Amino acid sequence: MQRSLSRLVGTGFILLCGVAGALFLSRSQFGADDVGAPMRGYEAQTGSRYLPLPSNPFQAPMVRRLDTPSFAGATSVWGAIGRDDGGDIWVGVSAENAGMSAHLMRYDPVAQSWQDRGSVVDQLRKEGIHHDGEGQVKIHSKIIPADDGWLYFASMDEDGENAATKAPPRWGGHLWRVDPRSNRWEHLIAAPEALIAVSGVGRYIYALGYWNHVLYQYDTTTAKSRRVVVGSVGQHVSRNFVADVRGHAYVPRLAAQADGKVTAALVEYDADLHEVGATSLEFYTGRESPDSNEGIVGLAYLSDGRIVFTTHRGQLYLIDPIRSGPAQVTPVGWLHPKGEAYAPSLFSFNGKSLLASVTQRDGAYEWVIFDLATGISGAFPLDTKTLRNVLLYGSITRDNEGRFYVGGWAAEPAGGERPLVLQITASP
Repeated sequence: MQRSLSRLVGTGFILLCGVAGALFLSRSQFGADDVGAPMRGYEAQTGSRYLPLPSNPFQAPMVRRLDTPSFAGATSVWGAIGRDDGGDIWVGVSAENAGMSAHLMRYDPVAQSWQDRGSVVDQLRKEGIHHDGEGQVKIHSKIIPADDGWLYFASMDEDGENAATKAPPRWGGHLWRVDPRSNRWEHLIAAPEALIAVSGVGRYIYALGYWNHVLYQYDTTTAKSRRVVVGSVGQHVSRNFVADVRGHAYVPRLAAQADGKVTAALVEYDADLHEVGATSLEFYTGRESPDSNEGIVGLAYLSDGRIVFTTHRGQLYLIDPIRSGPAQVTPVGWLHPKGEAYAPSLFSFNGKSLLASVTQRDGAYEWVIFDLATGISGAFPLDTKTLRNVLLYGSITRDNEGRFYVGGWAAEPAGGERPLVLQITASP
């Protein structure tokens, strides 16, 4: 980014100059050029879209609201957004009440058209595994492309769950995949846990369930699955976790100490689900109870194989998956120039140092730009289109034109909420 601090300050933007520069200027020791499927490439493997930088990324973006197809009980998009190799955007829309079903939607950015690709409960019936009264109210996970050409995601229920007794939801969760060429669903795993998050790059797909952070692995080559219990406390559930191109997964582990404090570490598992490393996460929980903390919320893949993620509090971390041994996990600093801020979405512009995020601080949503190479960040107003009681959740997804997609909900005039998808354009 060739832009001076004095010029940015002169525009009246909020800026912070950090000290992170030297750490992030060198190429990762584990480059994505050395691994991964050559036919698809790392950009497609991670569901990313890398494009040249805008002429001036440090400004408020343009925002357009997209209305998803309606169905009974539709309430929110909990960050369940992804893209296929052709550039269509896939969205999971969750339902409101027990016994209802989430739906999977497909958006064509070129035709600007939506298609409802079906409900989870209907697919359970087609598979012959539906139970009377069973609901799957949420598709909460991101929608992840794998090297087999399918998109992977998870559904879950919440009916009857109880953190105090560690009782999972009555109907648990399911891991699914959909073929974007035919729109055909396929059921993969039925889990007693609610499967809240999915991650993966290439061959291995992972799903995270609660309570106690249970990690499932699905091998897209052998169709075999297995699980391991990572560990958590109380009602704490991380809304996201990370996987890399080596087939390693990174999941927060929380543990209660004798003095009553709760510690957090990012635990790394290899493709055999062996624990290979753990890094303390100092800026994970903070002063609030872990029960109200959403853990890892935003994440983005850089073109050299490194990965960045944000915690609920808005601390930015960098994962560098080196060739051998545990990955290097480093705290970068606060994403927002004023410090702590909820930062559930995270995007990379060109796969290098410049990041974008939708954040919430003091009740207001902002568009934050952060430069890894310099530590400079700026926060700008985000137009929420006069909507009331807006909740915006996480995404990493861009379309072929580089527009960003963020999901959530907004209040209905007559009460309740309706699903919300915002299409964000960084600058002209």
